[in-house]
Amino acid sequence: MAAHKREADTAFIEELGLCRGRVRVDVAVVNGSLHGYEIKSDRDSLRRLAGQVDLYGQVLDRAALVVGRRHVEEALGLLPAWWEVQVVDGDSESVRVKQVRRGRKNPTRSARALVELLWLDDAMAMLEARGGARGYRGSPRRIVWDRVCALYSVDEIAQAVRVQLKARSARQETPPSA
Repeated sequence: MAAHKREADTAFIEELGLCRGRVRVDVAVVNGSLHGYEIKSDRDSLRRLAGQVDLYGQVLDRAALVVGRRHVEEALGLLPAWWEVQVVDGDSESVRVKQVRRGRKNPTRSARALVELLWLDDAMAMLEARGGARGYRGSPRRIVWDRVCALYSVDEIAQAVRVQLKARSARQETPPSA
C-alpha cells in the first residue's frame, strides 16, 4: 500500500463493502486495479476467511492478506494461489512487513458482483453509452445491472467501477466550500 501513497490517481477506501454488503475489505487501493487488503492480527481468528476469499474473488483484481506470525501457515493453506500474503513482525517500537507470497491477478472475477458496486445512475449511464437504456429507465437496479452485464465485458465493468470508486472517494475527501 505504501508504494501507492504518492500516486495522484490512487484512492484508498477503508471498509469497502462488496457483494451488496455481505463482506467488507479492510482497505481497498483503487488505481489501475482494485486491490483489497484483509488484515488479521494474531488476536484475530481466520474463521471467516474462507467466505471472505470467495466473495473477494468475485470482485477484486488482486488481494492481499496481512497477518501476524501466528496465522501464516494456516492462511497459506486457505488462500488461492493468486492471493498475496504478508506477515507483520515486531512490537510497538518497530514493525516490519515482509512478503511471504507474491500475489497474481485474480482469474475469476464476476461481472455481476462487480456491477453491483455501481450506483444506479452510473449503471444507467453505461447503458446510455451503448444505446441500451431504452426500456430500462425506471427499472429496478437488479434489472439494470443484468443489462449492463449483457452489454459489457467483465474488464469494461471493472474499469467503470474503478473510475466511480475513485470519483466517490475524491468527493468525500473534498472539504466543503466556505
